[in-house]
Amino acid sequence: MSLSQRLVIAEDKIYKIAGEWALPPFSYKDQQGSLTGINIELMKKIADENGLTFKYIPMEIHEAEQALRDGEVDAIAGVTYSTEKDKVFDFSQPYFTMSDSLIIPMESSDKIKSIEDIRDMHIVLQDNPPALSTLLNLRNTNLTVVTNHYSGLLMLLNDRSEVFIGNKFTASFFLKEFGQEENYLILDEVINPADYAIAVKEGNEDLLLIINQTLTKLNAKGEVSKLIDEWVRPETEAKIARLEYFIFLLFIFLLIGALILIFIYIWNQRLKEAVNIHTKDLQLLNEDLQKQRQRTADSHAFKDQILNNIDTGIVTFDIDFKITSCNKWALEILELRAHTKFNLQHSPIFVKLFEHYRYGQALHQESAEYNRSLEIINNGERKVIYYSLNKMFNSLENQAGYLLSMNDETEKKKLEQKLITQEKLHALGQLVAGVAHEIRNPLTSIKTFIDLIPRKYDQPNFQKVLMEHLPEEVNRLNRIVTDLIDYARPSLPNIQPCTAIELTSLLAILQVTMDENRIEFEQHIESDLVFNIDPQQIRQVLLNLLLNAIQAVEETEVKKIKIIMKKEDFKKGRIVIRDTGKGMEQEELNHIFEPFYTTKGKGVGLGLTLSYNLIKENNGDIQVSSIPNTGTTFTVVLPLYQKEEIQNEAKSTGY
Repeated sequence: MSLSQRLVIAEDKIYKIAGEWALPPFSYKDQQGSLTGINIELMKKIADENGLTFKYIPMEIHEAEQALRDGEVDAIAGVTYSTEKDKVFDFSQPYFTMSDSLIIPMESSDKIKSIEDIRDMHIVLQDNPPALSTLLNLRNTNLTVVTNHYSGLLMLLNDRSEVFIGNKFTASFFLKEFGQEENYLILDEVINPADYAIAVKEGNEDLLLIINQTLTKLNAKGEVSKLIDEWVRPETEAKIARLEYFIFLLFIFLLIGALILIFIYIWNQRLKEAVNIHTKDLQLLNEDLQKQRQRTADSHAFKDQILNNIDTGIVTFDIDFKITSCNKWALEILELRAHTKFNLQHSPIFVKLFEHYRYGQALHQESAEYNRSLEIINNGERKVIYYSLNKMFNSLENQAGYLLSMNDETEKKKLEQKLITQEKLHALGQLVAGVAHEIRNPLTSIKTFIDLIPRKYDQPNFQKVLMEHLPEEVNRLNRIVTDLIDYARPSLPNIQPCTAIELTSLLAILQVTMDENRIEFEQHIESDLVFNIDPQQIRQVLLNLLLNAIQAVEETEVKKIKIIMKKEDFKKGRIVIRDTGKGMEQEELNHIFEPFYTTKGKGVGLGLTLSYNLIKENNGDIQVSSIPNTGTTFTVVLPLYQKEEIQNEAKSTGY
């Protein structure tokens, strides 16, 4: 059913919406006895946007949750999300993050700084399972649970408890209403933060869809944030005003203290001893100055020894990028002599390094802190340098310059290349062994037939068997060679935009097979998903994975395959293929991408190997998880197509 059809049905119904009667500014009864607050105003916007009729019913939160379970109301305007509630309700997307804070008397502010300080105290809080769980882990606490914030704060104001735990916005509202803002303190310690959303009865998908789509639209317009700010900002502005007043008083106090110190200093100057005492003090100060100079010289010498004996090149600059120091290893990396250390611009390597840095800065428009790798050819030799450029600050935390650190990774890269070559040779050995094993079987059959031809050629049965099996063995050899060629020399990918819908065109090929085997097939695909891939190669990957899934569920009681295509972030998309097949042990998972490894009676074990290579060529990744006798999940991560506007912007910056 489309959203427009659901709205036509919903317009004829009066929805009952429950709201807490004592949770300002989110939901509470005003002087006329009607519900108002952030939650109610938000629900009114949802009703207006969709032409719905909502009837608001004030309740305690536990009463509202029970009423929603029993179907007496259609939704609760404002519920703190928890995994337990998620089992019985369906939640909309969150529009606020709710958390609890400590509210204490002002006279207790010296001894209570955080939640660890409330042991052995009488604590009152609303019936909130996460908060209760946290406090029950603190031994020797005396807890009283109330049904709402209003009752809890009254107990605190009447000295019937020492601490109240609740959300700071509601507490601030009631303290202001009771005129007790100056007598109680709200500690900014976040306890049990959780999403705050609208709850509907589980299975009420029509109402949940309307609410979620309207919230998405209101968030896009900024109306949700604006609504929350209208209710919360006055309290924030009052806090800022109090803070400004406190800073003003502190300034006056410091000013008075400074005047007193000046007065004491002037008075002390008049009481100083004679000139001979001044002279003696000056001599002592001079000796101390000499010692400080020696300590400074020793410190500089110690620093120079450290810099010249580490295996990292260090160069420092002032704020205008003028070189102020350079250690021995930096000169060696830059291939310069010691007397040229302040003329590094004459080093070709240094010039290329700075060009590389400025190129990256223009491309990414980032700050002046980078970790980069530069590969250059110098005097016919390949050189790899890792470097980072960071800001330096003085004791006043003002920027004083830049620090360039460099490491010559040339030998390390050579060693890595040797290891990669060894690994390739090892893989080649495995590949040759696999090819020999797979080719030996059909060759043995062909040789046997050839040996029998002189004796049995005239026998009709032999001719029938020969014509039946010999082409099959030749075709098997051809498949092995074809798969091997595809594995060893895959074609270059033709990268282009491809929608998720286009990728799923191959599902029609497999639908008949699934129907014949009574396999339940589900697909959840985001229609606006656009990958940047070679469509033909990725279709081949999906075909291989789905065929494996079909074969995996053939002998299981529950036959179910699910494919999900969704956006992981703004750069990557995720394709998940999940089956309820026989699953795999960890030992099998360790080898599934190796060539010629297979647990099937048929096939040569190159399907997943080819799929792995194709995904890597499309700048993607593949992971697999499996539980024996439960099922297997393959997850393919692929790059998303970036719009032309983003690419043009990147080109305009010099990329």
